[in-house]
Amino acid sequence: MERWDFTSGSCAVSHDFDLARRADFRNRSLSAFMEEIPVMPGIFVYRVRASGRGSFSLAKTPPFAGGRIILGCLVGGRGSWRLEAAETQDWRDGGRAYSMTPVDRSVTYEVHADDEWTCVALRLEAEAIETIGRDMKLPPLVRAGLEGRLRDHALSLPITAELRRLTAELMRPAYGGAMQALYRQAKALEFAAHHLDLLAGPDRGEAEPPSREMVRVRRARDRLIEELRDPPTLDELAASVGLSPRRLNAGFRALYGTTVFDFLRDARLDLARRMLDEGLDVPLKQLAWSVGYGQATNFVTAFRRRFGVTPGHYRRRTAEDA
Repeated sequence: MERWDFTSGSCAVSHDFDLARRADFRNRSLSAFMEEIPVMPGIFVYRVRASGRGSFSLAKTPPFAGGRIILGCLVGGRGSWRLEAAETQDWRDGGRAYSMTPVDRSVTYEVHADDEWTCVALRLEAEAIETIGRDMKLPPLVRAGLEGRLRDHALSLPITAELRRLTAELMRPAYGGAMQALYRQAKALEFAAHHLDLLAGPDRGEAEPPSREMVRVRRARDRLIEELRDPPTLDELAASVGLSPRRLNAGFRALYGTTVFDFLRDARLDLARRMLDEGLDVPLKQLAWSVGYGQATNFVTAFRRRFGVTPGHYRRRTAEDA
């Protein structure tokens, strides 16, 4: 049984994913959904999104069937997640990549959604070894998790630009209809590949820059978000928080998995997508200008590269979904 409990204030709802693949929650100004999608034998995609302002928790308790490992990304909002008997892991601002092995352990997410919070995760079970390839050299902790020999693994790492992109693509597939299942399979395997590379890479566990620098990096990030349409240059931004451009870029890579320039580009495009999701009906030229693009053609090209479709196509599909 794959049951999750959703709690927000006095609202408490339980959902069994063996009965229905999607659960919707609403409490005052907060609305959220959680979806479980089987994509291949032994591989499941979870999509969770909360919109509005509010706090809530998601919890799952044993029993779980056999070995498994969860590979996920938390984007937006802030909060913490905890695997029973392991250290609590926090995230904020740009999000985190994470992995864990919830074998006979409860899992709890405490989420504070200030505008929009997104989580995409893969659940890999023992059967996934056959799907991915038994001869593939999986990181030892992944193979141990799939075989049920690792019960207390819980790790949080800076999210990479590739995983951030794949999170967006799995949340909003570029294809519908018959091609959507094939697209989701391809993106799920790509998501797994980047996550496994992150777990096996030489930078795993590398210490982040000093906390005082991280405060300055977050301050720079807040300024970028506030001034998306007319942002400061890298030199101006770095000087405003008392860091060199090189240290500021290093801090952005540690916290957000990307450079200052790429963070700015992605933040602009994410804002444009949210505006389209909300049904904003304005010419694309005006939409491009509102998020900081002087040329609509540059905006359309960047949007297509990030989300796989043009903003016009995305708007039409959003209207059809509604």
